[in-house]
Amino acid sequence: MKKLSVYIKNNTLACCIALGIILVLSVILCIGIGPVSISFDTVWNVMFGKLFGMDISSVAENTQNIVWHLRTPRVLLGLMVGAGLSLAGVAMQALTKNPLADPYVLGISSGAYFGAVIAIILGGFAIFGLFKVQVGAFLGAIIAISVVYAFSKSGRSVTPITLILVGMAVAAMFSAFANFIVYNAPDDTKIRETSFWLLGGIAGVQWTELIPIAIVTGPGIIAMFCLSSPLNAMMMGDSTAVTLGVNLNTVRNVLIVITAILTGVTVAVAGCIGFVGLVVPHIVRSIVGADHKKVIPLSVLLGAIFLIWVDVGARMFDAPKEIPIGILTSMIGAPLFLWMIKARRYSFGEKA
Repeated sequence: MKKLSVYIKNNTLACCIALGIILVLSVILCIGIGPVSISFDTVWNVMFGKLFGMDISSVAENTQNIVWHLRTPRVLLGLMVGAGLSLAGVAMQALTKNPLADPYVLGISSGAYFGAVIAIILGGFAIFGLFKVQVGAFLGAIIAISVVYAFSKSGRSVTPITLILVGMAVAAMFSAFANFIVYNAPDDTKIRETSFWLLGGIAGVQWTELIPIAIVTGPGIIAMFCLSSPLNAMMMGDSTAVTLGVNLNTVRNVLIVITAILTGVTVAVAGCIGFVGLVVPHIVRSIVGADHKKVIPLSVLLGAIFLIWVDVGARMFDAPKEIPIGILTSMIGAPLFLWMIKARRYSFGEKA
């Protein structure tokens, strides 16, 4: 393990390229896996044909529909959700200097839950039609983070410990409101729909639903990478960071915005998927340390690979039925996280 850690630290670019290749291969393989198995060559031909207008008439129409309209959007959504949650986890841990922090620590998921409950059970946001749940969840997430930020701000600054405490309180408040609505819901069908959304899932996604998360994830990755040097300076302490010319308030505010938007959009389109933003950055930090120039790209790639394969497990575990992906991420992530704590291998990016 030590030799692997040293190799990755010294060859981060090569490892990123390798993970990128693994990600591309994983996408093609995951598209082919399902109750209806489709060969690697067929998936490749369909995707290549659809993207570049090539003749794919030799492939059955039904197979083309499964590959292009059902599985490809689903796998791409899993890729972006995994990358987005991992990136948000890196941002949250850097912001709070707490390796136990995850994207949901600011109460964002509870706010999204509240918004989704209003849409599903009370029929709110009906003007948005089929996207009412996503819109409700996103608005709920933005309201939650706005409340957290308003109550966390002391003068012109935001302190990490206050942010966490206020986030916990806001999460409890929005969860209580949402649970009250669910408890008094007259329709059991809507309660089940709410429960399934809360457990997370990316089944049945359409191409148009990829647009919001694609718009957010790409710029989010670029913005976080641009903040690598300030984040590394902040890891050495606030006074050192200020001495090195880092504007702490600006960096923290940007991190809050990135985390809020990334988490809000991912929760809106995929529900609450736990442990991705907690465990993936942990694994990366335990290997490469706290250098965010290495942590950010590796976390994004590993998070994307992790979630698309977990989604394969979700749809194959009890095929043809599916289980919510959030259940599997918790079943995998929780024991792994407990093992990592027990092993005491590191403390926020460094060996313990």
